[in-house]
Parts: sequence; C-alpha cells; structure tokens
Amino acid sequence: METLMFIIAVVIVIFIIGLGKINDRGSIKKYTKREYRYTKKSCVITENELSFYKTLQEAVSGCVIIPQAHLSMFLEHRIKGQSWNGALNKIDRKSIDFLICTNDMSPLIAVELDDSTHNQPRRKERDNFVNSIISDAGIPLLRFRTNEWNSDLIKQRIAQAFQK
Repeated sequence: METLMFIIAVVIVIFIIGLGKINDRGSIKKYTKREYRYTKKSCVITENELSFYKTLQEAVSGCVIIPQAHLSMFLEHRIKGQSWNGALNKIDRKSIDFLICTNDMSPLIAVELDDSTHNQPRRKERDNFVNSIISDAGIPLLRFRTNEWNSDLIKQRIAQAFQK
C-alpha cells in the first residue's frame, strides 16, 4: 500500500511539472537563452573625459593614453603568498579614467577625473582603496576635479609626476 501511494505521488509530481511546461495555447514551452541586442556608442568616454583626454594628449606627447583602464590590466595580482583569486576579486570591475604608458605599454601614471560622484561615501571608500593599491604598486596617481583643470595645470602635474 505504501509503495502504491509513493508511485501515485511521483506520478502527480511529474504531471504538475509537465503542466508547467505547457503554455496558454497548449503547446510545450521552449526554454531558450535570452538574446540581448547592442548598438555602437557614439564615443567610448564621456564628453568631459574626451575634453580632458585631448588636453592630456598634448601634455604627454610620445606616450600612449589608455582610457577606462581596468586595474587588472596594469596591476599584477598573482603575488606569491596571497590568494590570486581573492586579490583579483578585489580589483575586478574597477578602473581608472586614464592610464599613461610608454610606447611599449609599460604603465607610467594613472589619472582619475573626479566628478561629484566622488563625494559619495561608497565612492570615497573605493577611491581610498584605489589610491592605496596604486601607490603600493609604485605608480603615481593624479586626480583632477571635473571643471577644475586646465592645460597648464595638467602639464605641470604630469611633469612633476615624471620627475619622481
């Protein structure tokens, strides 16, 4: 009797699961991966970043400027004695606005263009973390406030960073 009850329960469960796979029209639902669409952006950086980038180009002629450089692009996380995955997870999805490199792509200077979002507590925490690890890696990090920079200031601060 118990076996019969168990078999009936299993049949009912299978029937209910089967009903879930049938749509309103009585046909079996097909599970498909959702496809997303994408379009090309008009520019890979913001208007303000583009303006800054053009001025930065004048200040560092002969260097390569990489916009939106992910930290994992230029910071080595595979250091003996630490969890490589843990270290990568700490910097994953974090980037700086610009990375100035030599022509052979060796990192020289990191640059952040700080807008009003950098006043938020979570962003300040993120900025402090980024400041610390970039400094520990021996790379100068220059921060410029949005709309509080000009060509001369950028050139002066870049020149100072190159002298260090």
